[in-house]
Order: sequence, then C-alpha cells, then structure tokens
Amino acid sequence: MPKNISKLFHILMMVMAISVSACMDDLKEDDILDPVPMPEGIKVGSADLGSNYMNQVYYSLEENRAVKTNTLYTFDLAFESSPGGWHILLNSSRFMYAGNSGKKDLDSVTSQAGIVMNFDNSKGLADSTAFGNWAKFENNDTISEGWVYVIDMGLDINGNPMGYKKVKLGDLENGIYQITFANLNGSDAGSFLIPKKPGMNLTGFAFENGGALIDIEPPNTSYDIFIGQYTTMLYSGSDPYPYLVRGVLLNRSLTYALEYEGELTFNDLDFDDVSSLSLSQVNDIIGHEWKYYNLEEGFYRVETDKIYIIRNQHGIWYKLHFISFYNENGEVGYPKFEFMKLN
Repeated sequence: MPKNISKLFHILMMVMAISVSACMDDLKEDDILDPVPMPEGIKVGSADLGSNYMNQVYYSLEENRAVKTNTLYTFDLAFESSPGGWHILLNSSRFMYAGNSGKKDLDSVTSQAGIVMNFDNSKGLADSTAFGNWAKFENNDTISEGWVYVIDMGLDINGNPMGYKKVKLGDLENGIYQITFANLNGSDAGSFLIPKKPGMNLTGFAFENGGALIDIEPPNTSYDIFIGQYTTMLYSGSDPYPYLVRGVLLNRSLTYALEYEGELTFNDLDFDDVSSLSLSQVNDIIGHEWKYYNLEEGFYRVETDKIYIIRNQHGIWYKLHFISFYNENGEVGYPKFEFMKLN
C-alpha cells in the first residue's frame, strides 16, 4: 500500500472530524429528542475513544464498564497466548502492515521495495494475518521458516509514516516466542524473548528502547468486546482497499454474536426469539456499520434499529444496539449503547 494513500486516508478522516465538529454546532432544537422512559432491565454503556480515536477500550457487559483502556500506540505486535496459539498480529489500529521479504538473512534486507505488504484481516481468521504461516509444525514443535519480514509501523497521530522495522522470527519453544529485529538500515538492533501469558488472549510487544512486553488486554475472562479503531477492507465497487474504522470486535475467547435480522424492535426482542439462532465467532461480526457518516448533514448517524445478539463465554446472552457516537458536548468518538441481559 503506497504511503501517500495511507496519508490521504488520514487527511480525509481529519477533514471529516472537523466537519462533524462544525456541523454539530448547527443542530437544531428539533434534532434533540425528548427522553423516553427506559424499559426495566436495559442498561446504558459507553466508551471513551477520544475525539482523535486514541483509546482502545475492553468492555465487560456483565459489569457494565471498561475494564481496561490502552492508547493505540501502546504496542506494536501481539502474540497469541493460548496453549496452542502461534499466530502473530499487527496493531491494526495504527494502519500497520507487513510482508515476507523472501530472504532469511536479516542484514541482507535493507528496503521494503518489491515486498508484497498485507494487513491483518479484521475478521480474525487464523489464515489471514500479515505474518501468515511463518512456522511449520513437527510433532509438538513450532519451527520457524526463518523468513525476514518487513513491517510498516503505520501512522502517527498526525498521519505521518512511522517508518519500518525488519523482523526475523525464531522457533516457538516451551511457550516462548523469539524475535530478532532492527531498522532497515541496521540500527536499533535487538532480540527478545516473548513468553505466553496464561489467561490472556495475546501478549503484546513494543520495539521501543530495545523491546518491551506490554499488557494489551485484561484477562480473557474479564471482558466481552473491544471498542476502538482498527483496519478493515472497504470496497469501491468491486475494488477492495484498506481503511481505518471505529467499531466493535469480539473477545476471541468463546464470545459469539450476530446481527438480528428479524422484525422485532429492540424493546420487544426476548430470549425465546433468538435462543435458536446460530451465532458467529467472526471477530468483526458487530464491526463498524452501526453508524455512517452523512456527507450532506456533516456528522455521523447511528442506526439504532440495528440489533446485535451477543453470547459471552459465561453463557450469558445480551441484546445490544447503539444510540450515539457523540458525548454530551457534541464531540465525536464516544459510542453509547443500550443493552440487556436475555437469560
């Protein structure tokens, strides 16, 4: 993906944010709905992403609160921590991507030119990560293929490219990942051991200052959904292109969901109406399309009639719909939602 296109995406988002702020000031009194009594049992949740979408929020529906919040610059890579996990993920909230250089000598890789760069698929499919099948499996061993990968570190808060790293992956032994890394010119070289953390979906890593382990998520039993910015594929006609969106991803540990497509309203929907439905573990099944940017009006509209059914790893079912993407000051980046336990 050319850097100038990445920059264009960021500029477009900044223009849209400015338009949102200006147009919110022009909202008429008629646009403010009178409060409606809330049916018993319905709760209201919210997430503070910030007007620049800096925050990543891990939310527990059971506790109706954010159990952990990071900024999107907290980490660079994430390593699966489950006992059988071996996948390596990018921090997609920064528009990062990576590619296999086709070489196995770290020092011989000095440029990103000619390397096919890929994004992680937001659906969370195991075979659709930028690092792909970096290892082979013999008996119970996970053995690195030895390829050197080049990583585009994404965009900073001002939309400027953050540069490149090159990484060579070692074997995954006794639950410990091994990586060697440097800038493309060979500076800031280092190596690091990254142990899996029991009870976590992912173990985070940051390249800064020679490398550091980062707690990205809270324990995987403590939250249900991630709310924040991530990279996904949009389409212009039939042509796909990557884009930064703000939406919802599922906890990878046995959390399932779907978008309800029946005729019942949010208030009328109950457990008997959904208990026989087949839920999905596709990571972005809730995603970002519960809102859209209205170019004519100049701000985000939330589609309150879109209802999502969620079953968490504890077997609790919820119905949920979004009601706003703004805070009380008219600032964008503050999703608010209503939800209710169904069983």
